[in-house]
Amino acid sequence: MPRRASLKSIEAKIRELQAKAESLKQTEKPGIKQLKAVLKKYKLTTADIDQAMDGSAKGSRSSALKGKKVKPKYRNPANRSETWTGRGLKPRWMVAALKGGKKLEDFAI
Repeated sequence: MPRRASLKSIEAKIRELQAKAESLKQTEKPGIKQLKAVLKKYKLTTADIDQAMDGSAKGSRSSALKGKKVKPKYRNPANRSETWTGRGLKPRWMVAALKGGKKLEDFAI
């Protein structure tokens, strides 16, 4: 039967490895110091970094209407709380009613 390490020696190795792990966490990655110097020299912000990394500035190419609430244009007569703005996929209730012979204008608000 192979010789077993004692509990104390294993705990000592664990403490030693944890100390090494902590020292590695404290050290900076190579290039961080240079990056900080460049950021400070040219007064760059995180937005500038984001723009450089993904190739576009946040919000510079987005629509002016993005995220705006739009008033509903259509309402389900069977359930008045179900509405649709006319954007995106048609709701199931509207698809079913249109297949049943109704017209889109029948649901207009």
